[in-house]
Amino acid sequence: MEKVYLSQLLKNITVPKNDCIVSSVEVDSRKIQKNSVFLAIKGERVNGEDYAKSAIEKGACFVISENYLEGVPAEMQYQVENILDASIALGAAFRSLYDLDVIGVTGSVGKTSTKDFIYTALSPFAKTVRSLGNHNNEIGMPQTIFTFTKDDKFAILEMGMADFNDVHKLSVAAKPKYAVVSCIGVSHLERMKTQENILKAKLEICDGMPKDGVLVLNGDDKFLSKAEIKNPLNVKYFAIENKNADIVAENIVQNGFSTSFTIFDKKNGKIECTIPTVGLHNVMNALSAYTVVTSMGFDAHKTAENLGEYVPSGMRQKVVENNGISFIEDCYNASPDSMRAAVNTVCAIAKGRKICVFGDMFELGENSSEMHFSVGEYAKNNGIDIMLCAGEQAKNICRAFGENSFHFETKQELCEYLKSIMHKGDTVVFKASRGMAFEEIINMIY
Repeated sequence: MEKVYLSQLLKNITVPKNDCIVSSVEVDSRKIQKNSVFLAIKGERVNGEDYAKSAIEKGACFVISENYLEGVPAEMQYQVENILDASIALGAAFRSLYDLDVIGVTGSVGKTSTKDFIYTALSPFAKTVRSLGNHNNEIGMPQTIFTFTKDDKFAILEMGMADFNDVHKLSVAAKPKYAVVSCIGVSHLERMKTQENILKAKLEICDGMPKDGVLVLNGDDKFLSKAEIKNPLNVKYFAIENKNADIVAENIVQNGFSTSFTIFDKKNGKIECTIPTVGLHNVMNALSAYTVVTSMGFDAHKTAENLGEYVPSGMRQKVVENNGISFIEDCYNASPDSMRAAVNTVCAIAKGRKICVFGDMFELGENSSEMHFSVGEYAKNNGIDIMLCAGEQAKNICRAFGENSFHFETKQELCEYLKSIMHKGDTVVFKASRGMAFEEIINMIY
Protein backbone atom coordinates (compact mmCIF):
# COMPACT_ATOMS: atom_id res chain seq x y z
CA MET A 1 0.00 0.00 0.00
CA GLU A 2 1.28 3.44 -0.92
CA LYS A 3 1.60 6.13 1.74
CA VAL A 4 -1.73 7.14 3.25
CA TYR A 5 -2.58 8.73 6.58
CA LEU A 6 -5.02 7.01 8.91
CA SER A 7 -7.17 10.15 8.85
CA GLN A 8 -7.40 9.97 5.03
CA LEU A 9 -8.33 6.31 5.12
CA LEU A 10 -11.00 6.80 7.77
CA LYS A 11 -12.50 9.97 6.32
CA ASN A 12 -15.78 8.23 5.45
CA ILE A 13 -16.00 6.60 8.89
CA THR A 14 -14.53 8.67 11.74
CA VAL A 15 -11.73 11.03 12.81
CA PRO A 16 -8.94 9.17 14.66
CA LYS A 17 -7.49 10.67 17.81
CA ASN A 18 -3.96 9.71 16.80
CA ASP A 19 -2.87 9.97 13.16
CA CYS A 20 -0.16 7.87 11.54
CA ILE A 21 0.94 6.50 8.18
CA VAL A 22 -0.88 3.23 7.45
CA SER A 23 1.12 0.33 6.02
CA SER A 24 -1.79 -1.94 5.05
CA VAL A 25 -5.43 -2.85 5.63
CA GLU A 26 -5.82 -6.46 6.75
CA VAL A 27 -8.72 -8.84 7.34
CA ASP A 28 -6.37 -11.67 8.38
CA SER A 29 -4.63 -11.08 11.71
CA ARG A 30 -1.76 -13.33 10.62
CA LYS A 31 -0.76 -10.70 8.04
CA ILE A 32 -0.66 -7.78 10.47
CA GLN A 33 2.45 -5.62 10.35
CA LYS A 34 3.40 -2.38 12.04
CA ASN A 35 0.75 0.34 11.48
CA SER A 36 -1.78 -1.94 9.82
CA VAL A 37 -5.50 -1.25 10.08
CA PHE A 38 -7.31 -4.43 11.12
CA LEU A 39 -10.88 -5.10 9.96
CA ALA A 40 -12.29 -7.51 12.54
CA ILE A 41 -14.76 -9.38 10.33
CA LYS A 42 -17.12 -11.93 11.82
CA GLY A 43 -17.11 -14.80 9.32
CA GLU A 44 -19.01 -18.09 9.27
CA ARG A 45 -16.11 -20.00 10.81
CA VAL A 46 -13.82 -17.36 12.33
CA ASN A 47 -14.65 -14.21 14.28
CA GLY A 48 -11.98 -11.59 13.63
CA GLU A 49 -12.93 -9.79 16.83
CA ASP A 50 -11.33 -12.66 18.76
CA TYR A 51 -7.96 -11.70 17.19
CA ALA A 52 -8.14 -7.92 17.64
CA LYS A 53 -6.01 -7.84 20.78
CA SER A 54 -3.27 -9.92 19.15
CA ALA A 55 -3.44 -7.64 16.09
CA ILE A 56 -2.64 -4.65 18.29
CA GLU A 57 0.19 -6.59 19.94
CA LYS A 58 1.61 -7.31 16.47
CA GLY A 59 1.68 -3.61 15.60
CA ALA A 60 -1.77 -2.70 14.24
CA CYS A 61 -2.53 0.98 14.74
CA PHE A 62 -6.31 0.77 14.52
CA VAL A 63 -9.10 -1.81 14.68
CA ILE A 64 -12.57 -1.50 13.19
CA SER A 65 -15.26 -3.81 14.52
CA GLU A 66 -19.00 -4.10 15.12
CA ASN A 67 -18.63 -4.59 18.88
CA TYR A 68 -16.50 -2.91 21.56
CA LEU A 69 -13.32 -4.93 22.05
CA GLU A 70 -11.91 -5.60 25.50
CA GLY A 71 -8.14 -5.48 25.62
CA VAL A 72 -7.88 -2.92 22.79
CA PRO A 73 -7.23 0.73 23.79
CA ALA A 74 -10.35 2.84 23.23
CA GLU A 75 -8.51 5.36 21.07
CA MET A 76 -7.33 2.53 18.76
CA GLN A 77 -10.74 1.09 17.92
CA TYR A 78 -14.00 2.20 16.35
CA GLN A 79 -17.37 0.46 16.14
CA VAL A 80 -19.47 0.42 12.99
CA GLU A 81 -22.94 -0.92 12.27
CA ASN A 82 -21.76 -3.09 9.36
CA ILE A 83 -18.14 -4.18 9.01
CA LEU A 84 -18.53 -4.97 5.28
CA ASP A 85 -19.80 -1.47 4.59
CA ALA A 86 -16.78 -0.17 6.52
CA SER A 87 -14.50 -2.17 4.24
CA ILE A 88 -16.08 -0.51 1.21
CA ALA A 89 -15.79 2.90 2.86
CA LEU A 90 -12.04 2.40 3.34
CA GLY A 91 -11.69 1.33 -0.29
CA ALA A 92 -13.66 4.36 -1.48
CA ALA A 93 -11.45 6.70 0.55
CA PHE A 94 -8.26 5.19 -0.87
CA ARG A 95 -9.63 5.15 -4.42
CA SER A 96 -10.42 8.89 -4.18
CA LEU A 97 -6.70 9.61 -3.83
CA TYR A 98 -5.97 8.29 -7.35
CA ASP A 99 -6.64 9.96 -10.67
CA LEU A 100 -7.03 6.82 -12.76
CA ASP A 101 -9.87 5.40 -14.84
CA VAL A 102 -11.67 2.36 -13.47
CA ILE A 103 -13.33 -0.30 -15.63
CA GLY A 104 -16.05 -2.15 -13.72
CA VAL A 105 -17.04 -5.69 -14.73
CA THR A 106 -20.16 -7.57 -13.67
CA GLY A 107 -22.54 -10.20 -15.06
CA SER A 108 -23.96 -13.60 -14.21
CA VAL A 109 -21.27 -15.55 -16.10
CA GLY A 110 -17.81 -14.66 -17.38
CA LYS A 111 -16.83 -11.79 -15.05
CA THR A 112 -13.33 -13.02 -14.32
CA SER A 113 -12.59 -14.10 -17.90
CA THR A 114 -13.87 -10.76 -19.18
CA LYS A 115 -11.70 -8.92 -16.65
CA ASP A 116 -8.67 -10.93 -17.76
CA PHE A 117 -9.39 -10.30 -21.45
CA ILE A 118 -9.65 -6.56 -20.77
CA TYR A 119 -6.35 -6.63 -18.89
CA THR A 120 -4.71 -8.53 -21.76
CA ALA A 121 -5.94 -5.98 -24.31
CA LEU A 122 -5.31 -2.85 -22.22
CA SER A 123 -2.12 -3.42 -20.21
CA PRO A 124 0.28 -3.18 -23.20
CA PHE A 125 -0.94 0.40 -23.72
CA ALA A 126 -0.56 1.64 -20.13
CA LYS A 127 0.11 0.46 -16.58
CA THR A 128 -3.00 -1.38 -15.44
CA VAL A 129 -4.05 -3.10 -12.23
CA ARG A 130 -6.83 -5.69 -12.03
CA SER A 131 -8.84 -7.49 -9.37
CA LEU A 132 -6.86 -10.18 -7.63
CA GLY A 133 -8.36 -13.61 -8.39
CA ASN A 134 -12.10 -13.32 -7.91
CA HIS A 135 -11.91 -10.50 -5.35
CA ASN A 136 -15.25 -9.02 -6.30
CA ASN A 137 -17.13 -8.39 -3.06
CA GLU A 138 -17.13 -5.92 -0.15
CA ILE A 139 -13.86 -7.35 1.16
CA GLY A 140 -12.09 -8.36 -2.04
CA MET A 141 -12.62 -5.28 -4.21
CA PRO A 142 -11.17 -2.87 -1.60
CA GLN A 143 -8.18 -5.18 -1.19
CA THR A 144 -7.46 -4.66 -4.89
CA ILE A 145 -7.95 -0.92 -4.56
CA PHE A 146 -5.33 -0.85 -1.79
CA THR A 147 -2.78 -2.05 -4.36
CA PHE A 148 -3.22 1.11 -6.50
CA THR A 149 -0.08 3.14 -7.13
CA LYS A 150 0.50 6.61 -8.57
CA ASP A 151 1.95 4.97 -11.69
CA ASP A 152 -1.28 3.13 -12.50
CA LYS A 153 -3.37 4.61 -15.31
CA PHE A 154 -6.23 2.10 -15.32
CA ALA A 155 -7.84 -0.36 -12.94
CA ILE A 156 -10.16 -3.25 -13.83
CA LEU A 157 -12.43 -4.18 -10.93
CA GLU A 158 -14.73 -7.17 -10.88
CA MET A 159 -18.03 -6.60 -9.07
CA GLY A 160 -20.07 -9.54 -7.80
CA MET A 161 -23.39 -9.66 -6.00
CA ALA A 162 -25.61 -11.76 -3.81
CA ASP A 163 -28.53 -9.33 -3.52
CA PHE A 164 -29.85 -5.90 -4.45
CA ASN A 165 -27.57 -2.98 -3.52
CA ASP A 166 -24.36 -5.04 -3.57
CA VAL A 167 -23.15 -3.84 -6.98
CA HIS A 168 -24.47 -0.34 -6.19
CA LYS A 169 -22.15 -0.04 -3.18
CA LEU A 170 -19.16 -1.34 -5.11
CA SER A 171 -19.78 0.97 -8.07
CA VAL A 172 -20.26 4.08 -5.94
CA ALA A 173 -16.98 3.29 -4.15
CA ALA A 174 -14.98 2.52 -7.31
CA LYS A 175 -16.48 5.21 -9.57
CA PRO A 176 -15.95 3.37 -12.89
CA LYS A 177 -15.73 5.45 -16.06
CA TYR A 178 -16.24 2.30 -18.14
CA ALA A 179 -18.28 -0.77 -17.30
CA VAL A 180 -19.18 -4.14 -18.82
CA VAL A 181 -22.17 -6.38 -18.10
CA SER A 182 -21.40 -9.79 -19.60
CA CYS A 183 -24.85 -11.40 -19.44
CA ILE A 184 -27.95 -11.97 -17.34
CA GLY A 185 -28.14 -15.62 -16.37
CA VAL A 186 -29.91 -17.68 -13.72
CA SER A 187 -27.28 -17.67 -10.98
CA HIS A 188 -28.78 -16.15 -7.80
CA LEU A 189 -32.35 -17.05 -8.83
CA GLU A 190 -32.78 -18.71 -5.44
CA ARG A 191 -32.49 -15.30 -3.82
CA MET A 192 -33.43 -12.90 -6.63
CA LYS A 193 -36.46 -14.90 -7.88
CA THR A 194 -36.49 -13.54 -11.46
CA GLN A 195 -34.00 -12.66 -14.18
CA GLU A 196 -35.59 -9.22 -14.35
CA ASN A 197 -34.45 -8.70 -10.77
CA ILE A 198 -30.97 -9.95 -11.65
CA LEU A 199 -30.88 -7.43 -14.52
CA LYS A 200 -31.84 -4.62 -12.18
CA ALA A 201 -29.18 -5.64 -9.66
CA LYS A 202 -26.42 -5.96 -12.29
CA LEU A 203 -27.23 -2.56 -13.80
CA GLU A 204 -26.48 -0.99 -10.42
CA ILE A 205 -22.95 -0.84 -11.85
CA CYS A 206 -24.12 2.36 -13.56
CA ASP A 207 -24.76 4.06 -10.20
CA GLY A 208 -21.17 5.17 -9.71
CA MET A 209 -20.53 6.10 -13.34
CA PRO A 210 -20.29 9.65 -14.75
CA LYS A 211 -22.67 10.82 -17.46
CA ASP A 212 -19.88 10.69 -20.05
CA GLY A 213 -18.89 7.13 -19.12
CA VAL A 214 -19.23 4.15 -21.47
CA LEU A 215 -21.38 1.12 -20.69
CA VAL A 216 -20.65 -2.03 -22.72
CA LEU A 217 -23.45 -4.60 -22.97
CA ASN A 218 -23.99 -8.03 -24.50
CA GLY A 219 -26.16 -7.37 -27.52
CA ASP A 220 -27.16 -11.05 -27.77
CA ASP A 221 -28.58 -11.12 -24.25
CA LYS A 222 -32.37 -10.81 -24.37
CA PHE A 223 -32.42 -8.72 -21.19
CA LEU A 224 -29.43 -6.46 -21.76
CA SER A 225 -30.24 -5.77 -25.41
CA LYS A 226 -33.60 -4.28 -24.39
CA ALA A 227 -32.56 -2.61 -21.14
CA GLU A 228 -33.39 1.06 -20.74
CA ILE A 229 -30.21 2.89 -19.75
CA LYS A 230 -30.48 6.45 -18.43
CA ASN A 231 -26.91 6.79 -17.20
CA PRO A 232 -24.31 6.77 -18.69
CA LEU A 233 -25.25 8.36 -21.99
CA ASN A 234 -22.85 6.21 -24.05
CA VAL A 235 -23.87 2.56 -24.49
CA LYS A 236 -22.12 0.12 -26.83
CA TYR A 237 -23.17 -3.41 -27.72
CA PHE A 238 -21.09 -6.45 -28.72
CA ALA A 239 -22.60 -9.58 -30.23
CA ILE A 240 -22.38 -12.60 -32.47
CA GLU A 241 -26.03 -13.04 -33.48
CA ASN A 242 -27.24 -9.42 -33.27
CA LYS A 243 -25.88 -7.86 -36.47
CA ASN A 244 -27.07 -4.40 -35.37
CA ALA A 245 -24.56 -4.32 -32.51
CA ASP A 246 -21.62 -1.91 -32.59
CA ILE A 247 -19.11 -4.78 -32.53
CA VAL A 248 -19.92 -8.14 -34.13
CA ALA A 249 -17.88 -11.34 -34.48
CA GLU A 250 -18.27 -13.39 -37.67
CA ASN A 251 -16.38 -16.12 -39.53
CA ILE A 252 -15.63 -17.90 -36.26
CA VAL A 253 -13.25 -20.82 -36.83
CA GLN A 254 -11.92 -23.29 -34.27
CA ASN A 255 -8.21 -24.15 -34.73
CA GLY A 256 -7.21 -26.74 -32.14
CA PHE A 257 -7.03 -24.86 -28.85
CA SER A 258 -7.46 -21.41 -30.41
CA THR A 259 -10.26 -19.53 -32.14
CA SER A 260 -10.06 -17.10 -35.06
CA PHE A 261 -12.80 -14.67 -36.03
CA THR A 262 -13.44 -11.42 -37.85
CA ILE A 263 -14.45 -8.35 -35.85
CA PHE A 264 -16.90 -6.12 -37.69
CA ASP A 265 -16.54 -2.73 -36.00
CA LYS A 266 -18.91 0.04 -37.13
CA LYS A 267 -16.25 2.65 -36.39
CA ASN A 268 -12.98 0.89 -37.28
CA GLY A 269 -13.99 -1.56 -39.99
CA LYS A 270 -13.04 -5.22 -40.36
CA ILE A 271 -10.31 -6.63 -38.11
CA GLU A 272 -9.00 -10.19 -37.78
CA CYS A 273 -8.50 -11.65 -34.31
CA THR A 274 -7.26 -14.93 -32.84
CA ILE A 275 -7.56 -15.89 -29.17
CA PRO A 276 -5.74 -18.85 -27.54
CA THR A 277 -8.90 -20.47 -26.16
CA VAL A 278 -12.09 -22.04 -27.42
CA GLY A 279 -15.85 -21.62 -27.14
CA LEU A 280 -18.28 -18.95 -28.31
CA HIS A 281 -18.51 -17.65 -24.75
CA ASN A 282 -14.82 -16.74 -24.92
CA VAL A 283 -15.33 -15.01 -28.27
CA MET A 284 -17.99 -12.92 -26.49
CA ASN A 285 -15.63 -12.19 -23.59
CA ALA A 286 -12.92 -11.09 -26.03
CA LEU A 287 -15.41 -8.92 -27.93
CA SER A 288 -16.44 -7.16 -24.74
CA ALA A 289 -12.78 -6.41 -23.98
CA TYR A 290 -12.19 -5.12 -27.51
CA THR A 291 -15.28 -2.90 -27.22
CA VAL A 292 -14.13 -1.39 -23.92
CA VAL A 293 -10.53 -0.77 -24.90
CA THR A 294 -11.32 0.75 -28.30
CA SER A 295 -13.96 2.94 -26.62
CA MET A 296 -11.10 4.31 -24.53
CA GLY A 297 -9.45 5.52 -27.74
CA PHE A 298 -6.77 2.85 -28.21
CA ASP A 299 -5.84 1.47 -31.61
CA ALA A 300 -8.31 -1.18 -32.80
CA HIS A 301 -5.80 -3.41 -34.64
CA LYS A 302 -3.34 -3.42 -31.76
CA THR A 303 -6.17 -4.14 -29.29
CA ALA A 304 -7.23 -7.18 -31.33
CA GLU A 305 -3.60 -8.31 -31.55
CA ASN A 306 -3.18 -7.98 -27.78
CA LEU A 307 -6.11 -10.35 -27.19
CA GLY A 308 -3.98 -13.12 -28.63
CA GLU A 309 -1.89 -13.11 -25.44
CA TYR A 310 -4.81 -14.04 -23.18
CA VAL A 311 -4.13 -16.49 -20.35
CA PRO A 312 -7.08 -17.84 -18.28
CA SER A 313 -6.78 -17.46 -14.51
CA GLY A 314 -7.60 -19.84 -11.70
CA MET A 315 -9.54 -22.99 -12.58
CA ARG A 316 -11.18 -21.55 -15.69
CA GLN A 317 -10.95 -23.63 -18.85
CA LYS A 318 -7.35 -24.63 -18.31
CA VAL A 319 -6.39 -27.39 -20.79
CA VAL A 320 -3.90 -29.98 -19.58
CA GLU A 321 -2.47 -32.84 -21.67
CA ASN A 322 -1.60 -35.94 -19.64
CA ASN A 323 -0.76 -39.40 -21.04
CA GLY A 324 -2.48 -38.63 -24.32
CA ILE A 325 -5.68 -37.43 -22.63
CA SER A 326 -6.92 -33.82 -22.77
CA PHE A 327 -8.30 -32.50 -19.49
CA ILE A 328 -10.26 -29.25 -19.31
CA GLU A 329 -10.18 -27.86 -15.78
CA ASP A 330 -13.17 -25.52 -15.55
CA CYS A 331 -14.41 -26.07 -12.03
CA TYR A 332 -14.34 -22.58 -10.55
CA ASN A 333 -18.10 -22.11 -10.82
CA ALA A 334 -21.11 -23.30 -12.77
CA SER A 335 -24.50 -22.28 -14.15
CA PRO A 336 -26.66 -23.80 -16.90
CA ASP A 337 -25.12 -21.40 -19.43
CA SER A 338 -21.53 -22.18 -18.46
CA MET A 339 -22.28 -25.93 -18.34
CA ARG A 340 -23.53 -25.77 -21.92
CA ALA A 341 -20.43 -23.76 -22.82
CA ALA A 342 -18.30 -26.53 -21.32
CA VAL A 343 -20.10 -29.07 -23.51
CA ASN A 344 -19.44 -26.91 -26.56
CA THR A 345 -15.77 -26.60 -25.65
CA VAL A 346 -15.29 -30.36 -25.37
CA CYS A 347 -17.00 -30.90 -28.70
CA ALA A 348 -14.85 -28.20 -30.32
CA ILE A 349 -11.47 -29.67 -29.37
CA ALA A 350 -12.10 -33.41 -28.98
CA LYS A 351 -10.72 -35.91 -31.45
CA GLY A 352 -11.80 -39.00 -29.52
CA ARG A 353 -14.38 -39.73 -26.85
CA LYS A 354 -15.98 -36.76 -25.08
CA ILE A 355 -16.44 -37.19 -21.32
CA CYS A 356 -18.16 -34.73 -18.96
CA VAL A 357 -17.58 -34.83 -15.21
CA PHE A 358 -20.36 -32.62 -13.87
CA GLY A 359 -21.59 -31.70 -10.40
CA ASP A 360 -24.24 -29.60 -8.72
CA MET A 361 -24.97 -26.01 -9.73
CA PHE A 362 -25.92 -23.90 -6.71
CA GLU A 363 -28.34 -20.99 -6.13
CA LEU A 364 -30.75 -21.88 -8.93
CA GLY A 365 -33.90 -21.71 -6.82
CA GLU A 366 -37.09 -23.73 -7.16
CA ASN A 367 -36.39 -24.75 -10.77
CA SER A 368 -32.98 -26.22 -9.98
CA SER A 369 -33.98 -29.80 -10.86
CA GLU A 370 -35.30 -28.77 -14.26
CA MET A 371 -32.19 -26.71 -15.00
CA HIS A 372 -29.92 -29.63 -14.16
CA PHE A 373 -32.08 -31.88 -16.35
CA SER A 374 -31.73 -29.42 -19.24
CA VAL A 375 -27.93 -29.62 -18.99
CA GLY A 376 -28.09 -33.41 -19.30
CA GLU A 377 -30.34 -33.13 -22.33
CA TYR A 378 -28.03 -30.59 -23.95
CA ALA A 379 -24.97 -32.79 -23.39
CA LYS A 380 -26.72 -35.85 -24.84
CA ASN A 381 -28.03 -33.97 -27.88
CA ASN A 382 -24.64 -32.41 -28.62
CA GLY A 383 -22.48 -35.48 -28.85
CA ILE A 384 -21.10 -36.12 -25.36
CA ASP A 385 -20.21 -39.82 -25.07
CA ILE A 386 -20.03 -40.38 -21.31
CA MET A 387 -21.48 -38.41 -18.39
CA LEU A 388 -20.14 -38.85 -14.84
CA CYS A 389 -21.79 -36.92 -12.01
CA ALA A 390 -21.59 -36.30 -8.27
CA GLY A 391 -23.97 -34.25 -6.14
CA GLU A 392 -27.64 -34.54 -5.27
CA GLN A 393 -28.99 -32.24 -7.98
CA ALA A 394 -26.60 -33.68 -10.56
CA LYS A 395 -28.68 -36.86 -10.47
CA ASN A 396 -31.04 -34.96 -12.75
CA ILE A 397 -28.21 -34.46 -15.28
CA CYS A 398 -27.70 -38.22 -15.41
CA ARG A 399 -31.45 -38.85 -15.59
CA ALA A 400 -31.71 -36.63 -18.67
CA PHE A 401 -28.56 -38.01 -20.29
CA GLY A 402 -29.73 -41.61 -19.96
CA GLU A 403 -27.50 -44.42 -21.23
CA ASN A 404 -23.75 -44.01 -20.51
CA SER A 405 -24.39 -41.71 -17.56
CA PHE A 406 -23.21 -42.65 -14.09
CA HIS A 407 -23.86 -41.01 -10.72
CA PHE A 408 -21.53 -41.45 -7.75
CA GLU A 409 -22.13 -40.77 -4.07
CA THR A 410 -18.54 -39.63 -3.51
CA LYS A 411 -15.87 -37.90 -5.57
CA GLN A 412 -13.47 -40.71 -4.68
CA GLU A 413 -15.78 -43.28 -6.31
CA LEU A 414 -16.17 -41.07 -9.38
CA CYS A 415 -12.42 -40.64 -9.66
CA GLU A 416 -11.75 -44.38 -9.45
CA TYR A 417 -14.30 -45.12 -12.16
CA LEU A 418 -12.99 -42.36 -14.41
CA LYS A 419 -9.45 -43.68 -14.12
CA SER A 420 -10.68 -47.17 -15.03
CA ILE A 421 -12.35 -46.08 -18.30
CA MET A 422 -10.05 -43.34 -19.64
CA HIS A 423 -7.70 -44.01 -22.51
CA LYS A 424 -5.57 -42.06 -24.98
CA GLY A 425 -7.50 -39.72 -27.24
CA ASP A 426 -10.22 -38.92 -24.69
CA THR A 427 -11.16 -35.35 -23.77
CA VAL A 428 -12.50 -34.82 -20.24
CA VAL A 429 -14.06 -31.66 -18.80
CA PHE A 430 -14.61 -31.01 -15.08
CA LYS A 431 -17.41 -28.57 -14.19
CA ALA A 432 -19.43 -27.82 -11.03
CA SER A 433 -20.19 -24.98 -8.67
CA ARG A 434 -17.25 -23.89 -6.53
CA GLY A 435 -18.69 -25.42 -3.38
CA MET A 436 -18.44 -28.90 -4.94
CA ALA A 437 -14.62 -28.60 -4.93
CA PHE A 438 -14.19 -30.64 -8.11
CA GLU A 439 -10.50 -29.75 -8.17
CA GLU A 440 -10.18 -32.57 -5.62
CA ILE A 441 -11.08 -35.02 -8.40
CA ILE A 442 -8.49 -33.43 -10.66
CA ASN A 443 -5.84 -33.77 -7.96
CA MET A 444 -6.65 -37.50 -7.64
CA ILE A 445 -6.33 -38.01 -11.41
CA TYR A 446 -2.86 -36.52 -11.96
